[in-house]
Formats: sequence, C-alpha cells, structure tokens
Amino acid sequence: MPDHGPHHHQTEQPTAAQPAVYLAGPGVFRPDARAHGAALVASCARAGLRGLYPLDAALDPQAHASPKALATAIARANMALIRQSCGVIADLSPFRGPNVDDGTAFEIGYAHALGLPVFGYASTATPMASYPERVLACGGSMDRVLRDGHATLVDENAMVVEDFGLPVNLMIATVLGDCGTIFSSAQAAIMALAASLATQRTA
Repeated sequence: MPDHGPHHHQTEQPTAAQPAVYLAGPGVFRPDARAHGAALVASCARAGLRGLYPLDAALDPQAHASPKALATAIARANMALIRQSCGVIADLSPFRGPNVDDGTAFEIGYAHALGLPVFGYASTATPMASYPERVLACGGSMDRVLRDGHATLVDENAMVVEDFGLPVNLMIATVLGDCGTIFSSAQAAIMALAASLATQRTA
C-alpha cells in the first residue's frame, strides 16, 4: 500500500511534461470530425505535444435547457481549453467563402489576448497566396478603381478587398507565429509550434 503514491505520481509526470496545444478550426463540422480530431491529436503526440480538440469537452445536448444554453456551454468549454494551452494550431483554410472560419478567428484573437503563440496552416495548394487570390479562387470578382487618388481593389459590391500581400485578414496574419507563415499542413504547423515552445523552455 505505501508504494501506491509514488507510482501514481510517476504515471502522471509524462503527461504533465507535454505542453497542451489547442486545435482550432472548422474540422469540427466535418462528417468525420472525431476521426479528424484524433489524427490531429496523434500528430501533436508525435511532436511531444498534447492536443486539445474542441470536441474533447463531449457536452451532452440533453443536459442543456435550450440550443442557446448548449451553444454557451460549447463556447465556454472551448475557451477553457484554450486557457489550459501553451499555444494554438489554427486551420486557416477558406471556409464557406474566401475567409477563415469565424469561430476560429475568434479563438485566434482570444489566444493572442492571453499571450499564446498561434501557428496556422491551410489545406490549399498555395497557403501563402494573397487575400485577393483567395477571393478569386472562391469565385469572387474584383475591379481596380480609383479611390482617394489610389488604385484600389473592390469586389462586386464595391467593397474594398484587402491587398497587403497577406494571405488572410491582417488582424490574423500579423499575429501568426513564424513571421506570419501559413503552413501547408497541420503537421508542419504543429512541428513549428513545438520547436518554438522548446526554444522558450530552454531560453
């Protein structure tokens, strides 16, 4: 009996040594969402990280009084997972149009406000293509017009299309780790975040 305590602590230590990272992205909407999440978590484990997937909370819809109450519980659970993390891996692939999934965008902002590093990836042939190229790739149309004396890109509704040479909205691109790089795979982003966290721990 006296040996149980030390053995218990020994089994917990390896898990505690793995920095937790939150896996943000619209993958939760896929038909194979849980298998997709398991693959991301496995990629994290190979890099010495503990992946936290939004569906980990496993909330029971029947336990909530209304869809709004369930939505609130999901949001709070995801924010709690981010607060437990040392960094965020974000899927920045175009979602229902040229833009990043808005839930993912919120989570990036939340993580950044907490001082967490965010590393992004996109499952596209050219993840670092400029935002106007994203718009065109999603079937949008653009014109170049003179506005305030400057040639400006506008869409079919005469709304300005960001043209800073960045692949996503500037508020996201400028807070991404590795000088704003958008990696071509989740594995590449995970490895880059792992390396960044390792550097911080040895600094």
